[in-house]
Amino acid sequence: MRKVLILTDLKGWHYDQLVRSFNKFGILVESACLDQLSIKILNDRIRLYLEDKELTGFTDVFVRHVPGGTLEQVVVNLNILKVFERMDINVMNSSENIETTVDKSLTSIMLNRANILTPNTWIFRDINEAKDEANILLKKLKLIYKPLFGSQGDNIVKINDIKDFDKVINDTRIYYLQEFIETLPSHDYRILVIKKGDDYLTYTMARYGSTYVNNYSKGGKCLSVEIDDDLKSIAIDAAKVIGIPFCGVDIIKSNNKIYVIEINSIPAWRGMQSINEVNISDNIVSSFLDGDGKKFRVSTVSYTHLTLPTNREV
Repeated sequence: MRKVLILTDLKGWHYDQLVRSFNKFGILVESACLDQLSIKILNDRIRLYLEDKELTGFTDVFVRHVPGGTLEQVVVNLNILKVFERMDINVMNSSENIETTVDKSLTSIMLNRANILTPNTWIFRDINEAKDEANILLKKLKLIYKPLFGSQGDNIVKINDIKDFDKVINDTRIYYLQEFIETLPSHDYRILVIKKGDDYLTYTMARYGSTYVNNYSKGGKCLSVEIDDDLKSIAIDAAKVIGIPFCGVDIIKSNNKIYVIEINSIPAWRGMQSINEVNISDNIVSSFLDGDGKKFRVSTVSYTHLTLPTNREV
């Protein structure tokens, strides 16, 4: 029998939705937080433990949360996902998917190379370099600062003037700036992309914010709207570039141009569900269970080599 481990920090709305959907498919569910897990490397055997209990019998792992922390903590968390994957356990989303999308700069680079339009982007090493360039750029456009590994719309600052840098909370010395694409009233589009076999299922909505931040978590209003097929197609293309089966793609349309702003590898869908009668979680779970889980085996696998992830913090 298949048994799913949901990796989450809180058993909130999304967790409850997933449990109900997995139960509809007759799937057993347990939960843990990634930072509760540890790795034991015994000669040529690698095993995972939840506190003092070995993790066995799981066929699927659904990732709802990856804790932040020091580089060492993040590397270990991603390596735990890699161990699951090398056990032939079905993981959504994979460590590679999460590594790629959590790093906004790498996402921007990959989309740019695939000729998918993104806002002009600048990545600076320190505040003085960022301010010097911003002084020049602000003469012809507006900027927006985003934490390189941020989420939920936290610590995003619109840069209209050099003094706005004083509002930025940053202890990394890395400054990720993008051209601010203005929409009036402020809005963007969130497209939830779910890979189903060789096809893609999409759910779409517009998000209207009372400020320049449109996230649902920041009070953005979610509205059901008819979205051009072009936007859906670009969202799917963006997911294909990353190679990700389940994601949220944020898009802005301005002056007949379509910009992919961000790809979220652990997307929330509560706002999307509020405007949809179909149970989105059921489709997410169905797609997940139809994935690589068909090839699952329940075992403790031995390895002679384990590749560490790229050195990037979440």
